[in-house]
Amino acid sequence: MSHPVHTDFQPAIPKTRSFSEAVRAELEQICARYPKREAALLPALRLLEREFGMVDPPGMIHVADLLGVSPAKVFGVFSFYTHYRRPTDGQYVFQVCSTLSCAMGGSEGITDHLCHKLGIPVGGTTADGMFSVKKVECLANCDQAPTLQVNDDFVDRVTPADCDRMIAEARAAGPAFPAAKDYHPVGYRPPAQVYHLPEHAAKGKGMLLNHALEAGSDTLAHYRARGGYETARALYQSERPPEEIIDLVLQAGLRGRGGAGFPTGQKWKFLAKNDKPRYLVINADESEPGTFKDKMLIDRDPHQLLEGILVSAYALRSQTSYIYIRGEFPEGFRTLARAIDDAYAAGFLGANAFETGKRIDITVHRGAGAYICGEETGLLSSLEGGRGHPKIKPPFPAVEGLFRCPTIVNNVETICAVTHIVKHGPQWFRQWGTEKSPGTKIFSISGDVVRPGCYEIPLGMPLKDFIYDVCGGIPGGKKLKAVIPGGSSAPVLSADEVLRAENPICLDFDSLAANGSMLGSGAIIVIDETRSMVDGLWNLLRFYAHESCGQCTPCREGTGWISKIAGRFARGGATADEVDLLDEVAWGMVGRTICVLADAAALPTRSFVKKFRKEFEDAVTAPPRPKAAGHQEH
Repeated sequence: MSHPVHTDFQPAIPKTRSFSEAVRAELEQICARYPKREAALLPALRLLEREFGMVDPPGMIHVADLLGVSPAKVFGVFSFYTHYRRPTDGQYVFQVCSTLSCAMGGSEGITDHLCHKLGIPVGGTTADGMFSVKKVECLANCDQAPTLQVNDDFVDRVTPADCDRMIAEARAAGPAFPAAKDYHPVGYRPPAQVYHLPEHAAKGKGMLLNHALEAGSDTLAHYRARGGYETARALYQSERPPEEIIDLVLQAGLRGRGGAGFPTGQKWKFLAKNDKPRYLVINADESEPGTFKDKMLIDRDPHQLLEGILVSAYALRSQTSYIYIRGEFPEGFRTLARAIDDAYAAGFLGANAFETGKRIDITVHRGAGAYICGEETGLLSSLEGGRGHPKIKPPFPAVEGLFRCPTIVNNVETICAVTHIVKHGPQWFRQWGTEKSPGTKIFSISGDVVRPGCYEIPLGMPLKDFIYDVCGGIPGGKKLKAVIPGGSSAPVLSADEVLRAENPICLDFDSLAANGSMLGSGAIIVIDETRSMVDGLWNLLRFYAHESCGQCTPCREGTGWISKIAGRFARGGATADEVDLLDEVAWGMVGRTICVLADAAALPTRSFVKKFRKEFEDAVTAPPRPKAAGHQEH
């Protein structure tokens, strides 16, 4: 993973760094949350970033000494991640989302405007060290496209005028570190604005989004007022066998909401029975382009997640849980940290959970910018304090996972659903959905649609009805061209497939699989008739080429190769035989790597070429298009 830097700014780096005694004490408290000190490496680098405004070589040497690892280990881990502040970063870093939904919303123009205004290229820093401009991958804010972050703050639906105001305000505020840490850019809005909950999605009590729009829904008082933690309390104070809870989840038919759709109860049954500690790990590394449902659940209803963890930990006989959250979600990290602190203070967590003498601990662990950490074994590698490299399976995490102990990794939405299943019963959950895909599901929808946002609907709804009846259809009376139904790794569907009257494609695992795509994370990207599918594919492939961890040759070389070919179609220079070559190279990547990132790039590629072949053929003879001023390939 290479991250070129173009800058006229030459920072002054001290020869040594040293934490104060207070920060060292804070680091020791963090280390105590893990069985191995080196697992605190990512949080320790965050402390460096917080205290000194950057992660630099002297600081990394200091961290290595404190954690008892080699400086080479720290340098190697740091270089894997993109989100830490580098010495060459400006005081104010404009990080513009470059992936598909934001690109469709005009993010390329925002990048160009910032670069022109500041007189720097993408990746550059102004000579005074005040400003940097970066293109970054999906920020999980796709319904608010185009989105950027100024340092850690989100700016939704950003315009060039917003950029001008932010630059002027930042200059007036002065240096961001340490004098202006509380600076918030013009146009900043707290997360979770309007999430549409259609009436048919909110039948009954206890659905996941029932309270997401209410004021104070992120607080313990609000959650307890609506009966929160009572299901966990009753469970912990009972003598119910944990296996009974696993059977309830299995009977409900809950399938994983993170992408694979594997039956949750069955996954839990695979947990090895030995004397080692058992870990429950929550995958909150929501980085699939088009997906933003888990971010909303964390921001708006963190205690729902915590109770789900408590109930699930009881079923799994686990005392220790970790929530691995994306580095790009600083507000979500802070929200969860507050919620966890409140739950400890209330006696729901700790050595005497619910006054039962049972110990339950939850730690929130912030990542640092790497899509591959959404893959469960890559996540575990990162959580252990390493580079986010996926691991060969078997052994599967349920047998040998975190710290070589039995581990269950589940998605945020999956765990949130568990409490409601235990509270109301499997048949209550099965009143929605289909036989093989029961329950409701939160869908993130973005792109060319009138009402983008998060919707909780019963599984099995026709995709056409969801887009047109629930989400308002295509803006401006334009026609539908294509739909990506399950996140950027899902094969694309043509308008003819989506709009057909007979045997409609439905939003459930089996219907989408039968139609050559997948439900995935439930991230729907709608594409209208004016869009170039060639440009769309190139955007997706640049993402996967950038995010490959580089372990496996078919992925490391293949993602870069097909991205370059797609780029020639988009910008000029492709030859007629490269239409078939693009498909051939993609097919050679499928099923040949440790994890499925190569497949995630290859399968959409093959579907784009198959269903929109004429656009690729026409691109061969089209005149070359100039690169935008701020354009930079990863």
